[in-house]
Amino acid sequence: MGKLTHASAKELVESGVLTKKSLEEMQEKGMVSTRGRNPKRYMEAADGAQVSPTLYFRGGSGHPESPKQIELRNKVNELIEKYTKPIKNGS
Repeated sequence: MGKLTHASAKELVESGVLTKKSLEEMQEKGMVSTRGRNPKRYMEAADGAQVSPTLYFRGGSGHPESPKQIELRNKVNELIEKYTKPIKNGS
């Protein structure tokens, strides 16, 4: 069975199909993604090229994220938003 996206689950909560409590339980069981995707962002390199910063947890594939990982990712995303611009063409 595939994992339900965060956006799809949010729509189900907003339409009354799921409760917030049931959504949280489904996320704890790994049935629903725990986060949505951020729009791609870039900053300019010294030569003017657009570069996109990323955060990657090596070896994390297939393992649930810890609260500390989520906290770190949120703080990194705040910094990325502060120092970058959204990519205009969306790619």
